[in-house]
Amino acid sequence: MWPKVWGAYNRRNIILQVPVRMEEMARGGDRRRTLRALTLYGGCAVIAVVCAAAGPERMKGAAVQGGRVVIGVPGDVTSLNIYTATNAFSQEIVDRLFLKLADEQDDFSQGPPTFAPSLAKSWEISPDGLQLTFHLDARARWSDGRPVTARDVVFSHQAATSREVSWVGSDVKDFIVDVRAPDERTVVYRFRQVDPYRLMDAAEGNVLPAHAYEKTPLADWPKRSFLEAPVVDGPFLLKRYERGTLIELARNPNYLRAPLPKLDSVVFRILPDEATLVNELLSGGIDVMENVPATATKRIEADPRLRLVRVPDLSYHFICWNTSRPLFVDGRVRRALTLSIDREAIREALLPDTGRPSSGPVLSFLWAHDPSLRPVPYDPDAARALLKEAGWVDTDGDGLVDRDGRPFRFTLDINQGSRLRADVAQMVAAQLLKVGVEAVPRLFEFGAFIERHEKHDFDAFVGSWRESTKVDLKSAFHSASRDGGYNYGMYANPRLDEIIDRARAATDPKEARALWFKAQAIVAADQPYTFLFERDRLNAVPRRLQGLRMGPRTAYTGLEEWSWGGAPR
Repeated sequence: MWPKVWGAYNRRNIILQVPVRMEEMARGGDRRRTLRALTLYGGCAVIAVVCAAAGPERMKGAAVQGGRVVIGVPGDVTSLNIYTATNAFSQEIVDRLFLKLADEQDDFSQGPPTFAPSLAKSWEISPDGLQLTFHLDARARWSDGRPVTARDVVFSHQAATSREVSWVGSDVKDFIVDVRAPDERTVVYRFRQVDPYRLMDAAEGNVLPAHAYEKTPLADWPKRSFLEAPVVDGPFLLKRYERGTLIELARNPNYLRAPLPKLDSVVFRILPDEATLVNELLSGGIDVMENVPATATKRIEADPRLRLVRVPDLSYHFICWNTSRPLFVDGRVRRALTLSIDREAIREALLPDTGRPSSGPVLSFLWAHDPSLRPVPYDPDAARALLKEAGWVDTDGDGLVDRDGRPFRFTLDINQGSRLRADVAQMVAAQLLKVGVEAVPRLFEFGAFIERHEKHDFDAFVGSWRESTKVDLKSAFHSASRDGGYNYGMYANPRLDEIIDRARAATDPKEARALWFKAQAIVAADQPYTFLFERDRLNAVPRRLQGLRMGPRTAYTGLEEWSWGGAPR
């Protein structure tokens, strides 16, 4: 049965990830978004992984209260205010500090996910389907002792939808007409239409304490870092923050589900270099590492203290073509470039154990993925024919195709800190040269890398999106998202815009799925991106660490339930 109200993890859903080989780890924030046939492991195996991730893992040895866990991460937070944060790792930390109305579950492989109570203990939908009423848990307290009230929820919604704040996930609130608080424990959301994502849309975004945050006008939020210790209601408090070095979380005694967390503290050590992360893991300097590189798996497997946890990752890698540039305005040219790139060879060389093919913008294990959609094949002869059809031929015998006296040469942007993207760029450049196209990789500091995207000041770049379990292509592929959204390549197709708008408003899951199939077909035909690959994540954890529920959305679901078997660290 399809749930009457669908939901999804977070926003839009898009957040660029931190600049390292483990770029997916930051999550992705946010675009945040598994299913049928994965070439390496098969559909059943993947579904088993997803399901297994939903339950806590229990190891031998009696669990003990206390101790700490040290997690190695490659990047820092940008803000502890979810509505101003600009990377996915910030979302990971914020979710440990602040509650949402309801928590998404990892049961989305066959349909939209369900939700479990969090700040709200229960909710109901009105007979006409246009009103969703939440009842807050009376035990919820802020860390300064004040109760969490409906006013906090209303205030947080105002921040989420404020044009002055410009939250990247604000599009999930598009169909909410208003939010009101009839009393301190009741919040009522009124919707424009009977949208299938009503629960997701209402629950997305963390609830902030109005009494602490309303002191700063919303217009000033983007100017503030919000990196000081906040007033929180989640399982953890911010105990210590050393910028670029570490983040330490401690047990929140006012947490509504106390005596959780079981751990006294969790330390995130910021180690931007991948090799350093691996060495610290093997030497005991850190306990947990996400996104273990293929080059380190054998060493980790040989360590009796450690084990690897495999989970499908909610991300895909791509090359974005700037369709506003003359080189890439012609869809035939973009398709020719994709035909020229041997994505299977790239995947086998760089991600032999964890990569899998990507055919489009909906991840292969999500319910709305079209299983009939196949990756564009590697066919350099067909690529040459398309280039010739578009007017690109080698007229001077220099090995590069040219048109109107201009050789086909462009820059391919990559960011510092990501060995994976650098390797992809080098392989792509070598493959394109075989059809007479010269790609020149250019390395940028991560901030400059993002700034170029936002200004559309690039030819092409190697990137990745972390998707939401709510399928929504608007922010990356709708023409309305060319400015202020994530349509960095300036792609526009009126037919796709229409289908995206209809799919977002569809009230029937079958209708929505059919529309998303059509949208995927259009994107596959137009190739605004060359879709490179999806991947699994390998996370390294101690064998003694119990209560883990690592899943596709995050490695830290239920972090408050983690504990050590035997003596604590």
